[in-house]
Amino acid sequence: MSIEQHIRSRQIELGRKICPRRKIYLDARFWIFMRDAALGVRCDTASQALLAHLRRGVTEGSLLCPISSAMFLELMKQPYSPGRRVGTARVIDELSMGIGLIEPHTVLGTEIYTFLLKGKGGIELFPIEELMWTKVANILGPSIPTLAGRPLDEELAIQKAFHDYLWNLSLNEMVEIFGDKPFGPNDFVELAAQTNDMNALHKGELGSFAQTYDIELRGSIELAGEVTADIMHELAEKQAARSLSRTPEERATSVNVCRNALYLAFEKPETRRILRSIHIGASLHAAIRWDKSRKFKPNDYYDFQHAVAALSYCDAFLTEGPLHTLVRQPHTNLESINGCRVFSDIGVAADFVETLLK
Repeated sequence: MSIEQHIRSRQIELGRKICPRRKIYLDARFWIFMRDAALGVRCDTASQALLAHLRRGVTEGSLLCPISSAMFLELMKQPYSPGRRVGTARVIDELSMGIGLIEPHTVLGTEIYTFLLKGKGGIELFPIEELMWTKVANILGPSIPTLAGRPLDEELAIQKAFHDYLWNLSLNEMVEIFGDKPFGPNDFVELAAQTNDMNALHKGELGSFAQTYDIELRGSIELAGEVTADIMHELAEKQAARSLSRTPEERATSVNVCRNALYLAFEKPETRRILRSIHIGASLHAAIRWDKSRKFKPNDYYDFQHAVAALSYCDAFLTEGPLHTLVRQPHTNLESINGCRVFSDIGVAADFVETLLK
């Protein structure tokens, strides 16, 4: 079994294990609420009730509060102290059981792979919901060491052992390993400014939300077309049982064909359901652009990543008011993609979670 197969088998085993649990996704705001409730800093009835219901659901095996790469990155922005980053990591470990969604690029690849094989037909596929989960140490992607000069079987054994060590690492242990070291700049500040400048330049060209969504969809498909072309090449190699070479020109042609095919496929509602991360991301960006008085803020990009993760693969999404309103607008209607319920009021969220325990 290769290291890739080993990692995949661990993910499938995990996905099947947590399948019966309802997934409740908390954004950074709600994780801070739960941290402060756990530390006794936040003593209001609603916060304490939500924490108690979530703890009960996790303990009894009916609930899970997974995180995403976006939440991990937001966590690492918090000051390194028991009442901030360390405290947040501890309550995340308790309620997430150290489980999160695979990183967004791999989510996209998995959705496209599933889309292509469903279109081909005659192939029994794993439920896509079983393929999306990993442990927190792999939430930015698996780390696989390479050992030049070692025998291949020895290198593989070390890779598997290293992966399994990380697989069992808690988020709090990871936080302690990083300590108080800076975890990188906020790259979204410049991106938000550039996006706002471009939106201001072209806002007069937007005549409807549908047109705005179409523009954002085409932008998303630029990347998705490349991923699709590479997956199709991989599938062709598997079918031929040998390596197939291609020139840069041949790959470019394949990418363009895949982009056109994906764009046409999005005319069908089923495509939006399978390639849900593309659809949800495009819808969110379009909704902001269509509200011509609103500008992108750096934190919007984290919020959108939270929304894509939650609305795609979780049963409930606890978030801030403006994002709650955005995803429930009639022209986005993003709750319908996966049946994910969205809440921004902590008391209403606590009442909903309590109903899941009955």
